[in-house]
Amino acid sequence: MPNRRHARRTHRDAARLAAAGNHRGALAVFAGAVAEYRGCLAVHPDDRGARIDFADLLADRATSHTALGELAEAYAAQRERLELTEGLDTDRTERAAARLDLAEAAARTGRILTAAVEADAGLGLLDDTDPTDPAAPGFGALAAALARAARIYYRAADPDLAVGAADQAARMLMASGGADDLLRDSLRLAVALHTAAGRGAHARGAAALLAERHPGAEPLAPPQAPSLRAALEAAIGMGAFADRGLVDRLCPDPAGRDAPVTPGARCDLAFAAVALHGAEPAVTALAAVHPDLAWRIATEVHYLLCAADRGTERNLHLNFRDHGPAWLAMLMALARTGRRGPLAADLADSLTDLCERLHTRHAAADHEPLMRAAGRFIDAHRDKLRR
Repeated sequence: MPNRRHARRTHRDAARLAAAGNHRGALAVFAGAVAEYRGCLAVHPDDRGARIDFADLLADRATSHTALGELAEAYAAQRERLELTEGLDTDRTERAAARLDLAEAAARTGRILTAAVEADAGLGLLDDTDPTDPAAPGFGALAAALARAARIYYRAADPDLAVGAADQAARMLMASGGADDLLRDSLRLAVALHTAAGRGAHARGAAALLAERHPGAEPLAPPQAPSLRAALEAAIGMGAFADRGLVDRLCPDPAGRDAPVTPGARCDLAFAAVALHGAEPAVTALAAVHPDLAWRIATEVHYLLCAADRGTERNLHLNFRDHGPAWLAMLMALARTGRRGPLAADLADSLTDLCERLHTRHAAADHEPLMRAAGRFIDAHRDKLRR
Protein backbone atom coordinates (compact mmCIF):
# COMPACT_ATOMS: atom_id res chain seq x y z
CA MET A 1 0.00 0.00 0.00
CA PRO A 2 1.23 3.53 -0.73
CA ASN A 3 2.48 5.20 2.41
CA ARG A 4 2.56 8.99 2.82
CA ARG A 5 5.04 8.81 5.70
CA HIS A 6 7.42 6.79 3.57
CA ALA A 7 6.94 9.26 0.71
CA ARG A 8 7.92 12.15 2.99
CA ARG A 9 11.06 10.32 4.16
CA THR A 10 12.00 9.60 0.56
CA HIS A 11 11.45 13.27 -0.30
CA ARG A 12 13.82 14.31 2.48
CA ASP A 13 16.47 11.88 1.21
CA ALA A 14 16.17 13.32 -2.29
CA ALA A 15 16.33 16.88 -0.99
CA ARG A 16 19.59 16.10 0.83
CA LEU A 17 21.11 14.80 -2.41
CA ALA A 18 19.97 17.93 -4.26
CA ALA A 19 21.40 20.20 -1.56
CA ALA A 20 24.75 18.43 -2.01
CA GLY A 21 24.61 19.14 -5.75
CA ASN A 22 23.75 15.59 -6.80
CA HIS A 23 20.67 16.49 -8.81
CA ARG A 24 20.74 13.39 -11.01
CA GLY A 25 20.78 11.15 -7.96
CA ALA A 26 18.08 13.29 -6.34
CA LEU A 27 15.79 12.86 -9.34
CA ALA A 28 16.09 9.09 -9.12
CA VAL A 29 15.00 9.21 -5.49
CA PHE A 30 12.29 11.79 -6.19
CA ALA A 31 10.78 9.31 -8.64
CA GLY A 32 10.14 6.84 -5.83
CA ALA A 33 8.40 9.48 -3.72
CA VAL A 34 6.32 10.58 -6.72
CA ALA A 35 5.07 7.02 -7.17
CA GLU A 36 4.15 6.83 -3.47
CA TYR A 37 2.19 10.10 -3.59
CA ARG A 38 0.39 9.12 -6.78
CA GLY A 39 -0.64 5.89 -5.08
CA CYS A 40 -1.85 7.73 -1.97
CA LEU A 41 -3.96 10.13 -4.03
CA ALA A 42 -5.37 7.34 -6.15
CA VAL A 43 -6.85 5.90 -2.94
CA HIS A 44 -7.66 9.22 -1.23
CA PRO A 45 -7.86 11.93 -3.94
CA ASP A 46 -9.13 14.57 -1.47
CA ASP A 47 -6.30 14.12 1.05
CA ARG A 48 -5.32 17.78 1.50
CA GLY A 49 -2.09 17.02 3.33
CA ALA A 50 -0.91 14.56 0.69
CA ARG A 51 -1.66 17.04 -2.08
CA ILE A 52 0.31 19.80 -0.35
CA ASP A 53 3.25 17.49 0.41
CA PHE A 54 3.27 16.21 -3.16
CA ALA A 55 3.21 19.79 -4.48
CA ASP A 56 6.23 20.64 -2.31
CA LEU A 57 8.06 17.61 -3.70
CA LEU A 58 7.28 18.68 -7.27
CA ALA A 59 8.72 22.13 -6.58
CA ASP A 60 11.98 20.52 -5.43
CA ARG A 61 11.93 18.12 -8.38
CA ALA A 62 11.54 21.08 -10.75
CA THR A 63 14.57 22.76 -9.16
CA SER A 64 16.72 19.69 -9.83
CA HIS A 65 15.48 19.41 -13.42
CA THR A 66 16.32 23.10 -13.95
CA ALA A 67 19.80 22.65 -12.48
CA LEU A 68 20.42 19.91 -15.06
CA GLY A 69 19.04 21.98 -17.94
CA GLU A 70 15.95 19.77 -18.27
CA LEU A 71 13.65 22.73 -18.73
CA ALA A 72 10.65 20.95 -20.25
CA GLU A 73 10.58 18.48 -17.36
CA ALA A 74 10.86 21.34 -14.85
CA TYR A 75 7.92 23.07 -16.51
CA ALA A 76 5.83 19.89 -16.38
CA ALA A 77 6.59 19.48 -12.65
CA GLN A 78 5.65 23.08 -11.88
CA ARG A 79 2.44 22.76 -13.84
CA GLU A 80 1.41 19.60 -12.01
CA ARG A 81 2.33 21.27 -8.70
CA LEU A 82 -0.11 24.09 -9.38
CA GLU A 83 -2.86 21.72 -10.50
CA LEU A 84 -2.49 19.74 -7.27
CA THR A 85 -3.11 22.75 -5.04
CA GLU A 86 -5.83 24.33 -7.20
CA GLY A 87 -8.85 24.99 -5.02
CA LEU A 88 -7.06 24.42 -1.72
CA ASP A 89 -7.34 27.21 0.83
CA THR A 90 -3.61 27.88 1.16
CA ASP A 91 -1.72 31.08 1.93
CA ARG A 92 -2.10 33.54 -0.97
CA THR A 93 1.57 34.53 -0.82
CA GLU A 94 2.52 30.88 -1.31
CA ARG A 95 0.00 30.55 -4.16
CA ALA A 96 1.41 33.66 -5.82
CA ALA A 97 4.96 32.32 -5.52
CA ALA A 98 3.88 28.99 -7.05
CA ARG A 99 2.32 30.76 -10.04
CA LEU A 100 5.46 32.81 -10.54
CA ASP A 101 7.54 29.63 -10.33
CA LEU A 102 5.41 28.18 -13.13
CA ALA A 103 5.67 31.42 -15.11
CA GLU A 104 9.47 31.39 -14.87
CA ALA A 105 9.61 27.73 -15.89
CA ALA A 106 7.33 28.48 -18.84
CA ALA A 107 9.46 31.45 -19.93
CA ARG A 108 12.60 29.32 -19.86
CA THR A 109 11.02 26.87 -22.30
CA GLY A 110 9.64 29.52 -24.65
CA ARG A 111 6.02 29.13 -23.56
CA ILE A 112 5.42 32.86 -23.46
CA LEU A 113 1.62 32.77 -23.30
CA THR A 114 1.61 30.67 -20.15
CA ALA A 115 4.47 32.70 -18.67
CA ALA A 116 2.74 36.06 -18.95
CA VAL A 117 -0.70 34.80 -17.92
CA GLU A 118 0.63 33.02 -14.84
CA ALA A 119 2.76 35.99 -13.78
CA ASP A 120 -0.31 38.21 -14.03
CA ALA A 121 -2.37 35.71 -12.04
CA GLY A 122 0.32 35.49 -9.38
CA LEU A 123 0.48 39.25 -8.92
CA GLY A 124 -3.31 39.38 -8.84
CA LEU A 125 -3.27 37.27 -5.67
CA LEU A 126 -1.35 40.07 -3.94
CA ASP A 127 -3.43 43.02 -5.11
CA ASP A 128 -4.72 43.77 -1.60
CA THR A 129 -1.22 44.76 -0.50
CA ASP A 130 -0.45 48.48 -0.19
CA PRO A 131 2.57 49.09 -2.47
CA THR A 132 3.33 52.47 -0.85
CA ASP A 133 3.71 51.37 2.78
CA PRO A 134 6.85 49.35 3.62
CA ALA A 135 5.25 48.41 6.94
CA ALA A 136 2.15 46.94 5.29
CA PRO A 137 1.66 43.16 5.57
CA GLY A 138 2.96 41.45 2.46
CA PHE A 139 4.93 44.47 1.20
CA GLY A 140 8.16 42.49 0.80
CA ALA A 141 6.39 39.60 -0.90
CA LEU A 142 4.75 41.96 -3.40
CA ALA A 143 8.08 43.68 -4.11
CA ALA A 144 9.73 40.32 -4.83
CA ALA A 145 6.80 39.19 -6.96
CA LEU A 146 6.95 42.38 -9.03
CA ALA A 147 10.68 41.93 -9.60
CA ARG A 148 10.13 38.35 -10.75
CA ALA A 149 7.23 39.40 -12.97
CA ALA A 150 9.37 42.10 -14.58
CA ARG A 151 11.93 39.46 -15.58
CA ILE A 152 9.15 37.30 -17.01
CA TYR A 153 7.53 40.15 -18.97
CA TYR A 154 10.94 41.06 -20.38
CA ARG A 155 10.97 37.66 -22.07
CA ALA A 156 7.27 37.06 -22.64
CA ALA A 157 5.31 40.31 -22.86
CA ASP A 158 5.25 44.01 -23.65
CA PRO A 159 8.52 45.72 -22.62
CA ASP A 160 6.41 48.62 -21.34
CA LEU A 161 4.86 46.25 -18.79
CA ALA A 162 8.31 44.93 -17.88
CA VAL A 163 9.69 48.40 -17.20
CA GLY A 164 6.63 49.43 -15.18
CA ALA A 165 7.01 46.35 -12.99
CA ALA A 166 10.80 46.80 -12.73
CA ASP A 167 10.51 50.44 -11.67
CA GLN A 168 7.91 49.72 -9.01
CA ALA A 169 9.82 46.68 -7.76
CA ALA A 170 13.01 48.72 -7.46
CA ARG A 171 11.25 51.47 -5.49
CA MET A 172 9.70 48.94 -3.14
CA LEU A 173 12.84 46.86 -2.69
CA MET A 174 14.88 49.95 -1.84
CA ALA A 175 12.20 51.06 0.64
CA SER A 176 12.17 47.67 2.35
CA GLY A 177 15.85 46.77 2.07
CA GLY A 178 14.77 43.73 0.03
CA ALA A 179 16.67 41.06 -1.87
CA ASP A 180 19.80 42.38 -3.55
CA ASP A 181 19.65 40.07 -6.57
CA LEU A 182 16.06 41.09 -7.33
CA LEU A 183 16.93 44.79 -6.95
CA ARG A 184 19.93 44.34 -9.23
CA ASP A 185 17.83 42.65 -11.90
CA SER A 186 15.09 45.27 -11.65
CA LEU A 187 17.57 48.10 -12.10
CA ARG A 188 19.31 46.32 -14.98
CA LEU A 189 15.95 45.94 -16.68
CA ALA A 190 14.99 49.55 -16.02
CA VAL A 191 18.23 50.88 -17.55
CA ALA A 192 17.88 48.74 -20.67
CA LEU A 193 14.20 49.39 -21.30
CA HIS A 194 14.21 53.11 -20.58
CA THR A 195 17.26 53.50 -22.82
CA ALA A 196 15.65 51.55 -25.67
CA ALA A 197 12.51 53.70 -25.43
CA GLY A 198 14.48 56.95 -25.47
CA ARG A 199 13.64 57.93 -21.89
CA GLY A 200 17.10 59.24 -21.13
CA ALA A 201 16.45 60.83 -17.73
CA HIS A 202 14.81 57.66 -16.39
CA ALA A 203 17.61 55.53 -17.80
CA ARG A 204 20.29 57.71 -16.19
CA GLY A 205 18.51 57.61 -12.83
CA ALA A 206 18.28 53.82 -12.91
CA ALA A 207 21.91 53.55 -14.07
CA ALA A 208 23.09 55.70 -11.17
CA LEU A 209 21.24 53.51 -8.68
CA LEU A 210 22.63 50.37 -10.33
CA ALA A 211 26.19 51.71 -10.12
CA GLU A 212 25.68 52.70 -6.48
CA ARG A 213 24.03 49.50 -5.31
CA HIS A 214 25.69 46.96 -7.61
CA PRO A 215 29.01 48.28 -8.97
CA GLY A 216 30.03 46.45 -12.11
CA ALA A 217 26.56 45.14 -12.97
CA GLU A 218 25.70 45.67 -16.63
CA PRO A 219 22.27 46.53 -18.06
CA LEU A 220 20.45 43.81 -19.93
CA ALA A 221 20.17 43.86 -23.71
CA PRO A 222 17.01 45.63 -24.91
CA PRO A 223 14.27 43.33 -26.21
CA GLN A 224 13.97 42.91 -29.96
CA ALA A 225 10.17 42.78 -30.07
CA PRO A 226 8.11 46.01 -30.18
CA SER A 227 5.92 47.36 -27.40
CA LEU A 228 2.17 47.09 -27.77
CA ARG A 229 1.94 50.84 -28.43
CA ALA A 230 4.57 50.62 -31.18
CA ALA A 231 2.85 47.61 -32.73
CA LEU A 232 -0.58 49.29 -32.74
CA GLU A 233 0.83 52.53 -34.13
CA ALA A 234 2.57 50.57 -36.89
CA ALA A 235 -0.73 48.82 -37.64
CA ILE A 236 -2.44 52.21 -37.88
CA GLY A 237 0.22 53.37 -40.30
CA MET A 238 -0.46 50.34 -42.50
CA GLY A 239 -4.22 50.79 -42.38
CA ALA A 240 -4.78 47.59 -40.38
CA PHE A 241 -6.04 49.29 -37.19
CA ALA A 242 -8.07 52.48 -36.84
CA ASP A 243 -8.92 53.18 -33.19
CA ARG A 244 -6.30 55.66 -31.97
CA GLY A 245 -8.28 56.26 -28.80
CA LEU A 246 -8.02 52.60 -27.89
CA VAL A 247 -4.23 52.78 -28.23
CA ASP A 248 -4.05 55.44 -25.52
CA ARG A 249 -6.49 53.50 -23.34
CA LEU A 250 -4.51 50.25 -23.61
CA CYS A 251 -1.03 51.78 -23.40
CA PRO A 252 -0.64 54.23 -20.48
CA ASP A 253 2.70 55.94 -19.88
CA PRO A 254 5.08 53.15 -18.78
CA ALA A 255 7.27 55.65 -16.94
CA GLY A 256 4.48 57.22 -14.88
CA ARG A 257 4.00 56.57 -11.18
CA ASP A 258 0.76 54.78 -12.04
CA ALA A 259 2.26 52.71 -14.85
CA PRO A 260 0.56 49.33 -15.28
CA VAL A 261 2.60 46.45 -13.92
CA THR A 262 0.38 43.61 -15.17
CA PRO A 263 -1.64 43.03 -18.36
CA GLY A 264 -4.80 43.23 -16.29
CA ALA A 265 -3.90 46.73 -15.07
CA ARG A 266 -3.74 48.25 -18.56
CA CYS A 267 -7.31 49.49 -18.44
CA ASP A 268 -10.74 48.80 -17.01
CA LEU A 269 -11.29 45.13 -17.73
CA ALA A 270 -14.66 45.99 -19.27
CA PHE A 271 -12.66 47.17 -22.32
CA ALA A 272 -11.07 43.77 -22.89
CA ALA A 273 -13.77 42.71 -25.35
CA VAL A 274 -13.56 46.09 -27.12
CA ALA A 275 -9.82 45.57 -27.52
CA LEU A 276 -10.43 42.07 -28.87
CA HIS A 277 -12.82 43.15 -31.61
CA GLY A 278 -10.52 46.00 -32.59
CA ALA A 279 -7.40 43.84 -32.62
CA GLU A 280 -8.64 40.65 -34.29
CA PRO A 281 -8.92 42.09 -37.84
CA ALA A 282 -5.51 43.75 -37.46
CA VAL A 283 -3.87 40.52 -36.31
CA THR A 284 -5.46 38.61 -39.19
CA ALA A 285 -4.21 41.21 -41.68
CA LEU A 286 -0.69 41.39 -40.25
CA ALA A 287 0.01 37.72 -39.44
CA ALA A 288 1.41 36.78 -42.84
CA VAL A 289 3.33 39.99 -43.61
CA HIS A 290 4.41 41.29 -40.17
CA PRO A 291 4.25 38.32 -37.78
CA ASP A 292 6.15 40.08 -34.97
CA LEU A 293 3.56 42.87 -34.90
CA ALA A 294 0.72 40.33 -35.04
CA TRP A 295 2.20 38.34 -32.15
CA ARG A 296 2.66 41.40 -29.96
CA ILE A 297 -0.90 42.68 -30.52
CA ALA A 298 -2.59 39.28 -30.23
CA THR A 299 -0.68 38.09 -27.17
CA GLU A 300 -1.19 41.32 -25.21
CA VAL A 301 -4.92 41.31 -25.96
CA HIS A 302 -5.00 37.60 -25.04
CA TYR A 303 -3.34 38.38 -21.68
CA LEU A 304 -5.87 41.16 -21.08
CA LEU A 305 -8.75 38.82 -21.90
CA CYS A 306 -7.37 36.17 -19.53
CA ALA A 307 -7.22 38.77 -16.75
CA ALA A 308 -10.82 39.81 -17.47
CA ASP A 309 -11.84 36.17 -17.49
CA ARG A 310 -10.25 35.54 -14.09
CA GLY A 311 -11.99 38.65 -12.81
CA THR A 312 -15.32 37.33 -14.10
CA GLU A 313 -15.83 40.45 -16.19
CA ARG A 314 -19.57 40.48 -16.83
CA ASN A 315 -19.71 41.30 -20.55
CA LEU A 316 -17.04 38.76 -21.46
CA HIS A 317 -18.83 35.99 -19.58
CA LEU A 318 -22.41 36.79 -20.54
CA ASN A 319 -21.60 37.29 -24.21
CA PHE A 320 -18.91 34.65 -24.63
CA ARG A 321 -20.79 33.20 -27.63
CA ASP A 322 -19.96 36.50 -29.39
CA HIS A 323 -16.50 37.16 -27.97
CA GLY A 324 -15.15 33.61 -27.83
CA PRO A 325 -15.08 33.05 -31.62
CA ALA A 326 -13.23 36.35 -32.17
CA TRP A 327 -10.73 35.37 -29.49
CA LEU A 328 -10.24 31.99 -31.17
CA ALA A 329 -9.89 33.60 -34.62
CA MET A 330 -7.25 36.03 -33.32
CA LEU A 331 -5.13 33.20 -31.90
CA MET A 332 -5.67 31.09 -35.02
CA ALA A 333 -4.19 33.91 -37.08
CA LEU A 334 -1.01 33.38 -35.04
CA ALA A 335 -1.17 29.66 -35.81
CA ARG A 336 -0.61 30.55 -39.46
CA THR A 337 2.68 32.41 -38.82
CA GLY A 338 4.70 29.19 -38.86
CA ARG A 339 6.08 29.32 -35.31
CA ARG A 340 7.01 25.85 -34.03
CA GLY A 341 8.31 24.11 -30.93
CA PRO A 342 7.26 25.01 -27.36
CA LEU A 343 5.62 28.24 -28.52
CA ALA A 344 3.31 26.31 -30.84
CA ALA A 345 2.55 23.85 -28.02
CA ASP A 346 1.69 26.75 -25.75
CA LEU A 347 -0.59 28.24 -28.39
CA ALA A 348 -2.23 24.83 -28.82
CA ASP A 349 -2.97 24.75 -25.07
CA SER A 350 -4.69 28.15 -25.27
CA LEU A 351 -6.69 27.05 -28.32
CA THR A 352 -7.72 23.86 -26.52
CA ASP A 353 -9.14 25.82 -23.60
CA LEU A 354 -11.06 28.16 -25.90
CA CYS A 355 -12.47 25.31 -27.99
CA GLU A 356 -13.65 23.50 -24.86
CA ARG A 357 -15.46 26.62 -23.69
CA LEU A 358 -17.09 27.16 -27.05
CA HIS A 359 -18.36 23.58 -26.96
CA THR A 360 -19.67 24.15 -23.43
CA ARG A 361 -21.52 27.28 -24.56
CA HIS A 362 -22.94 25.38 -27.56
CA ALA A 363 -21.31 27.89 -29.91
CA ALA A 364 -18.89 25.53 -31.64
CA ALA A 365 -21.31 24.38 -34.34
CA ASP A 366 -21.82 27.97 -35.49
CA HIS A 367 -18.11 28.25 -36.29
CA GLU A 368 -17.35 24.80 -37.63
CA PRO A 369 -14.56 25.69 -40.15
CA LEU A 370 -12.69 27.69 -37.50
CA MET A 371 -13.13 24.92 -34.93
CA ARG A 372 -11.87 22.29 -37.39
CA ALA A 373 -8.80 24.38 -38.20
CA ALA A 374 -8.09 24.84 -34.49
CA GLY A 375 -8.49 21.10 -33.95
CA ARG A 376 -5.93 20.33 -36.64
CA PHE A 377 -3.42 22.74 -35.10
CA ILE A 378 -4.01 21.30 -31.64
CA ASP A 379 -3.51 17.74 -32.87
CA ALA A 380 -0.26 18.72 -34.61
CA HIS A 381 1.23 20.67 -31.71
CA ARG A 382 -0.35 19.31 -28.55
CA ASP A 383 1.96 19.56 -25.53
CA LYS A 384 3.14 16.01 -24.89
CA LEU A 385 4.13 16.91 -21.32
CA ARG A 386 0.72 18.25 -20.36
CA ARG A 387 -0.95 15.84 -17.97
